[in-house]
Amino acid sequence: MLTTPPVNLFLLPPKRVHIMGICGVGAAGIAWMLHLRGWKVSGCDRHIPPAMKKFFERHGIFVTQDHNPAHLTECDALVYSAAVKADEPELIMARNAGIPVLSRGECLAGWIGVLRTIAVCGTHGKTTTSCFTTRLLQCIGQAPFWCLGGYTSRLHTNAGPILGEYDCSLQPEQIAVAEADESDGTLAYDYPAVTVITNIDLDHLDHFQNAEEIEQCFTSVVEHTKEYVVVCADAPRAMRVVTRCRNGAILTYGFNESAMLRAEVQNRLPDSTDLRLWLHGELLGEITLPIPGDHNVLNALGAMAAVLSLGFPVHELIKALPQACSELPKRRFQWMTPQTASIRAVIDYAHHPAEIQAMLSMARLQNPKRLRIVFQPHRFSRTLKFLDEFVEALRGEQEVILLPVYAASEDIHKGCDSYELYAAIRAAAPEQQVVLARDIHEVLHYLRQSAQEGDLFLIVGAGDVEKIGQQISENPLQPHADNPTYAQLSECFTSEEVCLRPNESLAKHTFFRTGGIAEVYAEPRSIAALVALTLYCKRKHIPIHLAGGGSNSWFSDLGLPGVLCSLRGEAFESYQADGEIVTAGAGMTGAALLSQLEREGRSGLEFMQGIPGTVGGWTRMNAGAHQHAIWEFITAVRVLEHGRITHITAQNFTSGYRSVRGLDKMIVLAVSFRLPTGTPAETIRQTREAYAQKRIPLAGLNTCGSLFRNDSSCLAGAMLDQLGAKQWRIGDAFVTSVHANVIAAGNACNGSDLLALMQRMRHALKTATQIDFIPEIHGFSAESKNIYTSL
Repeated sequence: MLTTPPVNLFLLPPKRVHIMGICGVGAAGIAWMLHLRGWKVSGCDRHIPPAMKKFFERHGIFVTQDHNPAHLTECDALVYSAAVKADEPELIMARNAGIPVLSRGECLAGWIGVLRTIAVCGTHGKTTTSCFTTRLLQCIGQAPFWCLGGYTSRLHTNAGPILGEYDCSLQPEQIAVAEADESDGTLAYDYPAVTVITNIDLDHLDHFQNAEEIEQCFTSVVEHTKEYVVVCADAPRAMRVVTRCRNGAILTYGFNESAMLRAEVQNRLPDSTDLRLWLHGELLGEITLPIPGDHNVLNALGAMAAVLSLGFPVHELIKALPQACSELPKRRFQWMTPQTASIRAVIDYAHHPAEIQAMLSMARLQNPKRLRIVFQPHRFSRTLKFLDEFVEALRGEQEVILLPVYAASEDIHKGCDSYELYAAIRAAAPEQQVVLARDIHEVLHYLRQSAQEGDLFLIVGAGDVEKIGQQISENPLQPHADNPTYAQLSECFTSEEVCLRPNESLAKHTFFRTGGIAEVYAEPRSIAALVALTLYCKRKHIPIHLAGGGSNSWFSDLGLPGVLCSLRGEAFESYQADGEIVTAGAGMTGAALLSQLEREGRSGLEFMQGIPGTVGGWTRMNAGAHQHAIWEFITAVRVLEHGRITHITAQNFTSGYRSVRGLDKMIVLAVSFRLPTGTPAETIRQTREAYAQKRIPLAGLNTCGSLFRNDSSCLAGAMLDQLGAKQWRIGDAFVTSVHANVIAAGNACNGSDLLALMQRMRHALKTATQIDFIPEIHGFSAESKNIYTSL
């Protein structure tokens, strides 16, 4: 635990300070407060919103992209946000150079101590409570300073004031409101006038070892509080911490009968809550707060109790409270659509199970026909520690879409990613509709394709999931009925040119028999039609994906935007022989090619026996087995690139293990092989049969074969076998008993089951070997979504 306070920049003569992670909400507030104090402030960040950069530079605060030790050339102190990793070279150099280095929380503690500050802390609700507190002070005619972790539209920003003349000496009688963060333990440095504790739940276990350490952190700030401690009477742990270390100057609030400032809910509505208020057992009267949710009522009571503890008259506070609580902070049940829209969306910062439950209670007050949740967990450690609680919080909801964990500054080895949360939900509630997503782009596509009237989408979490909400706000969801992509293509291509089908099940196009919906399925009747189709899609910005036989393809349950194109029919399955050179169309199946070669007495490719797929797919991934690969025999390929058909010799490509450099942006149309004649067909047949006997017996399984490429220093299957992977199952996806590097889909399997199992296996391999094994099967990795050819 922290024992001594760091240097206080707010008591030093202002010089030059540099802030790492300056665009984070907490660090940005510190930057502004130091600027008001007279410091010359600069900053750096990896992600700089243009509007924030413009605001800072307008006030002489210059922000630089990325972290770099060169920033320290003119620096008398360094402040860093919680998102900055401890091994950043800039941070290390500052410490080695003897420059005073403070975390954001340490620096905030100095600001809190020199003013008459209300410090709002607690596991949940502190941003809303501190915003309400600031607004309540403004509404009764006060001019507080504030430094918060969020803001409302009326506050304009999370730190203020913004305009006017300021007394840089920071007079001790100046009232201020701070959102004090316990997550890194720096709350113990705070010496506020008033401390508000909303609750103390188990959290931040990436920093604290146990509940006792968390309680000790809160105990420190209670002991340091100069005037009053305000605490929620409905939070048992918070009450225990306060009452055991403080005898007087306590003001409690809540619904509990013992609360000094008590509310009694009379009516719960979608947009408001009717209350009776009591103070020390005396009825103050009835009041309507323009906010829904019991947790928000508690936040409002906490704000009222905090300002009351400063000595302001209770009747003024009752009159001003509805106005002060008229809006929630950004990303706290924030409407991204009009509340009257047929399809509505809300964004919420909730990232703890208790916060999710509170948010859902508000959502149910809106009476949606269907409640659909997009959730991005925050931090690997929190996901692991509260896995069961997250499952319980999300249990029974009509649809849950899980995004990868937002790591912040954490390494995945400190916890687990969303695939384990998905697995836990599937195990606890097999009937619940839950989907595992790879990124925000495919989620947004899915929402647009599946939206129906009466839907309420909850965009939830502390990471970049907010970008989905922003996109919905700019381009609201519409009831999905027509298929504009199909209509557009149908107008341009006749059925004789291209066979088109709307809303195609992707399960038809993978051996796994899983996946969502492709907007359009297309089969060009000729090469000319394929050229026209690809050029049209490029011009109209329609994604196009080429698939073959489906033996090496995985598709997301969230579907595929644009066109899934398959090269089938006479134009793409041709076969020609000219001496030792044979040329096969990309759409020809490998089995058909091997049979034709056997009939002609052409040997060389027998090792490919039993490997499913098409010639194009074999070529793209340099398929092979038994220490051989198909590019050993390829002399040239005929490709389509940017609307042009080109014949390219093999020397222009670099083939490797399950990869071919140079083919990425090309569509393979035909492949030429050097395969001499003269071997008896019977000999070729016997060789094929011998290779077939060596194949892993996968008959009857819905599988796409080997999952990961082997590394030169480690065989994926052997390592997975050592890790016990043959016992692993998620939903109805399982590792086969015949080979630990092969997964299969049962009858009740979906694409998310397979994705989650793949991610679990990949993480286990990396943990055991420090090698990031690459999936052989196309589609599993987010970077391989836009495939041109798959087997």
